[in-house]
Amino acid sequence: MARETATVLSAALICPNRRLSSTFQAVCASVRELGFVVEVNEYPAVREVERLLSEHRVEAVFIDVSADRGAALQIITAVARTAPEVAIAGLDEANNPEAILQCLRGGAAEFLASPFPLEEVRHAVRRMLEHSGVAARRPVSKRGRVHVFSPVKGGSGATTLAYSSAYQIQKQSGGRVLLADLHLVGGVIAFLAKLRPAYSAIDALKHANQLDDGVWKSLVSHKGGVDILAAPDHPELALIEAYPVQELIEFVRGAYDHVIVDLGGVMDPLGMTAVNAANEVNLVCSTDMTSLFLMRRTVPVLEEMGRSRDQLNILVNRADRKRELSVDELEKIFRASIHQTFPDDPLAVEKAQREGEPVPEKSELGKSIRSYVQGLLDPQAVEADRSRLGALKQLWGGV
Repeated sequence: MARETATVLSAALICPNRRLSSTFQAVCASVRELGFVVEVNEYPAVREVERLLSEHRVEAVFIDVSADRGAALQIITAVARTAPEVAIAGLDEANNPEAILQCLRGGAAEFLASPFPLEEVRHAVRRMLEHSGVAARRPVSKRGRVHVFSPVKGGSGATTLAYSSAYQIQKQSGGRVLLADLHLVGGVIAFLAKLRPAYSAIDALKHANQLDDGVWKSLVSHKGGVDILAAPDHPELALIEAYPVQELIEFVRGAYDHVIVDLGGVMDPLGMTAVNAANEVNLVCSTDMTSLFLMRRTVPVLEEMGRSRDQLNILVNRADRKRELSVDELEKIFRASIHQTFPDDPLAVEKAQREGEPVPEKSELGKSIRSYVQGLLDPQAVEADRSRLGALKQLWGGV
């Protein structure tokens, strides 16, 4: 059911920096969708913030990070943890990259910098309104897992892995699975599945604050036990950055057990938002030198955004058994552990594309994908198997 009454975002402003507060409020006077119900000119204790949010039914918090970033981040983290339905925006005197990353890591959805261009503030407020509307409708009894797949370099085969993994997850778990193609400028999942959907991810994003079960059923296609949200044939490039990606992901994770998101990359606003919402991020590279270099560069960026190493899966695709670099050598390049390698299996990929199906399960690549999904669904069992194998190897003299 669409949000009916809240055309104005009830917000709290926490801003010890008087000059910043004055500048921001002067701009906000022209934003009719925003109303401040709480204004505080110092950093309150976390308990006091929680009381203010509850007492005044606050839907959004705008917080100054320029006066004392440490105190501001403590409040951002606490609000994000205890009141995830409340949208958070950091305010600063300039676009400080370090401050932006720290705010995102803490749980902020927006970051605005002085002199606060009016259109930027309006777009941020509308996204925050949509966030609060989706949060109010979000099912609390179900929180599906979100698995993001992204190449660090185009042509690495991330889409093939995402497509086939979705079907393996459905087969092994028996749960409800969504495969969402959010590569808005070049997504090919509908093509691989031989589908011609009437609607796409653009339509879902445009109506993210109005989604319900009835609307959703009209937006997705269904094939082989998996729901598919296709990328658009003709993306609207100028609008992509402003789309409420987080709201869409929060809606679908309440409707599915597993959501597989295929991205074109993680370094644009859409990709960063999806990464922040995901349970795990699967970064895919091949073994060419450019791809290896980009993997090494991408991992630390995602860590700075708050993704821990155990949430990042490095997947090396098209790995040749006769490759010049061993897994140990690749891990030295990445400065991180490889989660899994996948063999170069062009015949299996070609057969899948020709038939519009996942990679054949009995192919070498299909076996690797099945093994990867087993570890995804039951990591403890896989780790136990590895431990038993290690013990056997010791008994056999380290064969």
